[in-house]
Amino acid sequence: MSDYTPPVGQPNYISGGWGNKQAKETALKIDHIADKAKFGIEMLGTGLDGIDAIEKELIEISHAPQPPTQEQIRSMAHRLDAHQKQLQLALDRIKDMMTDIEKETDAIQKPRTSW
Repeated sequence: MSDYTPPVGQPNYISGGWGNKQAKETALKIDHIADKAKFGIEMLGTGLDGIDAIEKELIEISHAPQPPTQEQIRSMAHRLDAHQKQLQLALDRIKDMMTDIEKETDAIQKPRTSW
């Protein structure tokens, strides 16, 4: 048996040679999946921020000396509807992303048949 030890910093079959390409590809796929999930979460967060603003406005109106006008109520209802649609769109988008993520993870988990 040989006492060969590769020099420090040189690639060998464990650290930088065979199989490293597959590990990099897998890492890139995982990063891509994480980016998709982050985007979906940000979409939901934006919708919730809008609803929070309407909630604060309702609290302020409830303490006002005069009741809200029809126009104010209608305006809030339209904004609430817009945020509701945004949240639904984000949920639909996340469902689509989950399908994509499932396909990607299935591809990552498949054993390689060639070098």
